[in-house]
Amino acid sequence: MSTPNPNAAPKTDAPVVPTGGDSVSDLHRAHMIQMNDPVMLTADGVDDSPESDEPGEGGSDSVQGLHEVVMREQAEPRDGFEPIPFWVAVVCGGLLMWGGFYIGTNSADFRRDVFDDPDPQPTLVQGPAADPDPQTVDDLKAIGKQKYDAICAACHLPDGKGKPSEQPPIPPLDRSEWVAGDKATPARLSRILLYGLKGPIEVDGKQFSGTGTAMPAHGSLLKDYEIAGVLTHIRNSWSNKADADNAKPAITGAIVKAARAKEKDGKRATNGTEQVTVEELLNLARDYADPPAAKK
Repeated sequence: MSTPNPNAAPKTDAPVVPTGGDSVSDLHRAHMIQMNDPVMLTADGVDDSPESDEPGEGGSDSVQGLHEVVMREQAEPRDGFEPIPFWVAVVCGGLLMWGGFYIGTNSADFRRDVFDDPDPQPTLVQGPAADPDPQTVDDLKAIGKQKYDAICAACHLPDGKGKPSEQPPIPPLDRSEWVAGDKATPARLSRILLYGLKGPIEVDGKQFSGTGTAMPAHGSLLKDYEIAGVLTHIRNSWSNKADADNAKPAITGAIVKAARAKEKDGKRATNGTEQVTVEELLNLARDYADPPAAKK
């Protein structure tokens, strides 16, 4: 059995602290060598060189290298009350001043002393606007042409020639004795448009008969002044020249209103179910005029 050598250095896993200096680097050198053991790999997977004991040599991940990574990181952002930069405050203040100046100079006198009424009066509620009452041929024709083009021209055509050769035949309005001839009167024409016309009728020497020739009622569709406008338009268009004086139209809204009121007393409906006939029209004398309708 061998005798232990009392002078031999005891075995230990702790690194030997090198001598030769008392600096902090010398004191930590042994620990740095242990941490930079060759078993550790670099980021590229290269073993440390076993010949070197110095940290950081041979591509090893030294303590300094690990700390350098940490030191490069910035602090995590966190909420706080940072002071507003002075230039931002100056810009915002300038904008507020400019906005106040602009509003003050462009308010269009929108001030209390201008718009506040010291003695306000209640606002009167306006009722429905009254219907116009044109009293000249030209004014009535202007209204009547619009209605004629929109409603009547589909059957009687824009030139008033009608469709006498088609089935069902439609009488013409141009050169019609019922429009501007010896059978045309304000009372008769008003009733034709108000209530419609049914039965046979002779126009410009040609007989028109059959259910297809019935004239529809327009009393529920058009107002009195509009009916007067349509009648004035067809009586003074194309070859028809019924009203010689522009200031004295033969048919006005008041005349149509009187005819409506007269027939309403007889319970005649304007929905097209009680159309007039030629016999009824001829029973109205040429000089007959309906009494004026009572004012409401």
